[in-house]
Amino acid sequence: MDITIPEVLAQYANRPCIVACPLAHCRWFGPTGLAYGRESLHPYVQSLLQSLRGECRSYQESCLAHYWRSWTPTTLAQSLGLDVASAHPLLNASPPLSDFMPWGAETQFEALRWFASASGPRRRPLRAKTGVSETAVRQVGPKPDWFGQQRIQHLLSLHRQIAAQGYRQHAPASLSYKRQHVVVDCMVRGGEVRFLVANGQHRASVLSVMGQESVPALINVSHSRGPSVIYRSEAENWPLVRQGIIALPDALDVFDRVFEGRQPHGFPTLMRAGGKGA
Repeated sequence: MDITIPEVLAQYANRPCIVACPLAHCRWFGPTGLAYGRESLHPYVQSLLQSLRGECRSYQESCLAHYWRSWTPTTLAQSLGLDVASAHPLLNASPPLSDFMPWGAETQFEALRWFASASGPRRRPLRAKTGVSETAVRQVGPKPDWFGQQRIQHLLSLHRQIAAQGYRQHAPASLSYKRQHVVVDCMVRGGEVRFLVANGQHRASVLSVMGQESVPALINVSHSRGPSVIYRSEAENWPLVRQGIIALPDALDVFDRVFEGRQPHGFPTLMRAGGKGA
């Protein structure tokens, strides 16, 4: 008898375990709502397709370069797709952050408070601490060309490896246990589950290009950024909601949008392999 993922979450609460996650139900970690799978518009997926088909003469022509040129929100509120006129001042004072989501842990307050009080060059020394650098927040641009070229080369290398050897769910043993797997956070709405890919975005992208339906992924992995299983029904108790940093309707809107694979307000038309817009 098959066991559903909600049943796994209930039976193995707080215990890491591996499940087969449908790639179409997996999302790029962060607020973009971009899905993986055969029909994915993820810029990693589309850029790998371009490279495999010989469509790009340079990185600047790639879907990834187009994405990072086109999606350049300057504030956290904008990156979440919130109305900046009604968003909390802390969300308007902070730039996009790599791990910030409405259900995040109270540790997110430190970065928000710091950006509200800092200005100009004072921001620079804390970039590593807050997760903000020119390459840290991969969901938003702009990004330097060398970084984009590096991402595409890594995708191509992984594709060659998997095509030659088959997919190995374990990365090199020199990495920590949690880093050896695709790791996902689970978003639960009623009896349905979607997955935020916290580790293994390149592997999920390559498997999407190769037409795979699912990926073995590690769930119930504890981390400091927030819960590894996010229940929509518990939104009123999310720390950022309780503190009034993000209004409950906005928090639920971000959850539902990402869950359903929809993009934030102001999101650009994405470029597909073949040079066409989405």
